[in-house]
Amino acid sequence: MADDSVRRDVLAKLSGAWATQAVAALAQLGLADLLYERPLTCAELAEKIGAHSGALSRLLRLLETHDLVETTPGGAYALTPAGALLARRHPCSLADLALFYAGPFSASWGALAYAVTTGRPGFEQVHGKPFFACTAEHPAFGARFDRAMARGSSSFAEVPQVYDFTRHESVVDVGGGDGALLAAVLAQAPGLRGTLFDVPAAVERARSALAEAGLAGRCAFAAGDFFEAVPAGGDVYLLSRILHDWDDDLAARVLANCRAAMAEHGRLLVIERLVPDPPASDPGAPALAWDVRLLVNNGAGRERTRAEYARLLESAGLALEDVRELSLDVNVLVAAPVLPTGGHG
Repeated sequence: MADDSVRRDVLAKLSGAWATQAVAALAQLGLADLLYERPLTCAELAEKIGAHSGALSRLLRLLETHDLVETTPGGAYALTPAGALLARRHPCSLADLALFYAGPFSASWGALAYAVTTGRPGFEQVHGKPFFACTAEHPAFGARFDRAMARGSSSFAEVPQVYDFTRHESVVDVGGGDGALLAAVLAQAPGLRGTLFDVPAAVERARSALAEAGLAGRCAFAAGDFFEAVPAGGDVYLLSRILHDWDDDLAARVLANCRAAMAEHGRLLVIERLVPDPPASDPGAPALAWDVRLLVNNGAGRERTRAEYARLLESAGLALEDVRELSLDVNVLVAAPVLPTGGHG
């Protein structure tokens, strides 16, 4: 018979999806938003959200075991620091990310066996069309995805701390989504001007977000397809979590377009999680799970090792200069153009 601790460990892994749904419910039901204001009793919460009090008490009890809520001496419920991240008003809110993980992405994981046996994305099998087709056809879906990815990247604010943008005059954010990264960079380098490049719907969302941040006067906006070309003339180019969405051929095409647009003194910053090499050296690395997440959601995407990124960059005429670490196992890969003489800028 298997050791009891081993069985408990396997059962904990098997029930991990239940925790995902419970955490997402904290955001979906608006519980985190209410408790972000002040502690409330179960009865008060049930009344405010129109829930069954007995059922809600069972959910709150489970959330307490996950250290998302806690009981006050007066018998009310309050958010823990972790639970506060599920409130939409929190500056680093993970509410939209939680809803994606428990919704569309959760359904894709249900088709993992299909993805492994066919090499096709589980998302397409479950939802009837590729992931990026859904974001293009449904603006609200795309906007929520942009928010989820931006809020899930608290490391954006750290990018200007590990790379000196003040030595440049212009930055181009390729596939910049809602502009969260570009906003963080511009805020730290007052003399810098930025260009956000993405598909038309994303550009319009970014235009509004950067205007709200008071940065629109330092930004240009361009819509297009980064597989065809990217805006030319920038001193530094950003590719944040873009390359991991595509296979090597398409990723190399994006890199080649960035290289063609860059000046010889330019730099390219690739922001991605790196797969440890060998993987056994860090079995808990988030990139390992994200790699399979990409398999089930878009099929073509994958996380890569440092050496794999170096080879991709080299194929596009770029040299990997340095790798700088951010939080949550995210990295900034700094690359420079390889000059015809064999050196780089």
